[in-house]
Amino acid sequence: MANAELLKGLRALVVDDDAASAKLVSVVLRGEGCEVEIAPNAEDALTTLVSFRPDFIVLELILPLMSGLLLAQRLKADPATRKIVIIALTVVNGPEAERATRDAGCSAYFRKPLDPLSFPERVLECLDGAL
Repeated sequence: MANAELLKGLRALVVDDDAASAKLVSVVLRGEGCEVEIAPNAEDALTTLVSFRPDFIVLELILPLMSGLLLAQRLKADPATRKIVIIALTVVNGPEAERATRDAGCSAYFRKPLDPLSFPERVLECLDGAL
């Protein structure tokens, strides 16, 4: 597991319409000392960002109404949110998806299912130098 001191106190927004997946990510991050909010879709994420400013976002690419890629592009285009690290954690597979996440401004592309033991360390790698 990651050094809890390194993630402790960081704020995370988990954007995923799969409630079980969002809960697993939040439990893992809270176990490392993060403050976590969950949004089931991009619109709720945008609303949450009005009052909750995360250090990083864990984002599913396949979301209802607005895709995770479009949300990432919007966040990276906005000066108020462009510095938030975005980590894609998705069911989408393949080099095209990985390239698209990078083009949209995501710092990393991880495939589901989540490995709860290695995920905190992988998050730390994404945040290294960003905070």
